[in-house]
Amino acid sequence: MSSDFELLIPIQQWLYREARLLDSRRFDLWLGLLDESIRYRIPNRALVRQAHAKDFSTWSVERELDGADSLALIDDDLAALRYRVGRLQSGMAWAETPPSMSRRLVSNVMIDSVREGCVSVVSTIFLAKSRNDGRVLFTAERRDKLAPIGADFRLRERYVVLDDAVLAADNLSLLF
Repeated sequence: MSSDFELLIPIQQWLYREARLLDSRRFDLWLGLLDESIRYRIPNRALVRQAHAKDFSTWSVERELDGADSLALIDDDLAALRYRVGRLQSGMAWAETPPSMSRRLVSNVMIDSVREGCVSVVSTIFLAKSRNDGRVLFTAERRDKLAPIGADFRLRERYVVLDDAVLAADNLSLLF
């Protein structure tokens, strides 16, 4: 692999292209960006009282996220994501009939590490979802693992850390 700086621009372009596909509802093309071994996860986030922290030098967001054995909001593999996309495109997903309008802004893209044939990337997403007369705004950190495939990448893992413990949305039908 080349230096982080040389990787940053192609990774940013990949993330922007992905956001455009999702905002254009081109879920079929988005599926082509995924690795066969994809894991797409959105954990629950809890409000943790500061009084329960004994050592603030070790405080982190990880304390607010569900553990490996707890039930996540979303925990999908490729088959589940294909099913989710199929429902969205079928007209039978009542929560998305008519479809929501969305806009994703991806920023603060940083390469965390490069190892084991994957690039770990951290980014921030601002997602606006408009439907009927309502609008819901999401902000989150995304922790992605991208597998280089020639001059392109495939998404092998996405871990979305929502900035809300209580969601204002009626559903999580959009893809982050």
